[in-house]
Amino acid sequence: MRQRARVLVTGAAGLLGGRVAALLAPRFDVVAACHTTAPPPGMAVVDLDLRDPASLIAALERARPDAVVHCAAQSDADRCEREPQPAERLNVEATAELARACRTRGLRLVSLSTDLVLAGDRPFAREEDPAGALLVYGRTKLAGEDAVVAEAPDAAVLRVALVAGRGHGAKGTSTESIAWALRARRPLRLYTDQIRTPVDSASVADAVARALERPVSGRFHLGGPERVSRYELGLRVAAVLGSSGDGIVPVTVAEMPQEARRPADTSLDSGRARRELGWEPRSLADAIRDGRPAPD
Repeated sequence: MRQRARVLVTGAAGLLGGRVAALLAPRFDVVAACHTTAPPPGMAVVDLDLRDPASLIAALERARPDAVVHCAAQSDADRCEREPQPAERLNVEATAELARACRTRGLRLVSLSTDLVLAGDRPFAREEDPAGALLVYGRTKLAGEDAVVAEAPDAAVLRVALVAGRGHGAKGTSTESIAWALRARRPLRLYTDQIRTPVDSASVADAVARALERPVSGRFHLGGPERVSRYELGLRVAAVLGSSGDGIVPVTVAEMPQEARRPADTSLDSGRARRELGWEPRSLADAIRDGRPAPD
């Protein structure tokens, strides 16, 4: 790599990808790859439509990166359930094409995945535990992980838990969405039987930077320091921000079914990231306080 490595970030206009791109910029020469919406201001941009292999090659030739951070995905779980073919195209086929292109060009690849690849039948899952995704989104992301490992064996795959903290764009992270609803006095119905280990975007960006700078490969879990239900997360946001939690109503999945069935417990054991990356996630309270007061 150059003395200051050039890093192409796919999905750099997305909720997490935009934040990762912005936070990597002080340490790397970041080139934001996006297609229809805007990345954070102040960085170089290339157009990239991952559904088009020619667009991928053109973006790599124009950006001339040393490494690629792959954040782009079809991540709307309910939409993936309704429209599985576009999810397959972006989350699996395009990811495989990107991994292959990185390998043939000798580029470092760090690819982001999700805790929803897991079946959710055990707490604090480790990387070596069986996955067994329940929903189309999780199954396509798991197949994308497998494609990365097969096409680019030196790549690192980071499984990201429920995203908290500060996001990018019109959509809010898990904690921002709760905070915005509380401020607007909108009632919230949150699940007591969906368990996650929320991790803030700044901690994810830190793990990505560490994975870029170290010769690590394979799958890593990135979960936050606390295992909480969606309902407990709502109460934590209210408490940290000094808001009333009276409008937060506990519900179960049976009482309020979702179009795509989410796994019950996708809490992550992040021991490998701590050991091999020297990584430590920020506290949940710090992540909550870091959220935006309103969408971008």
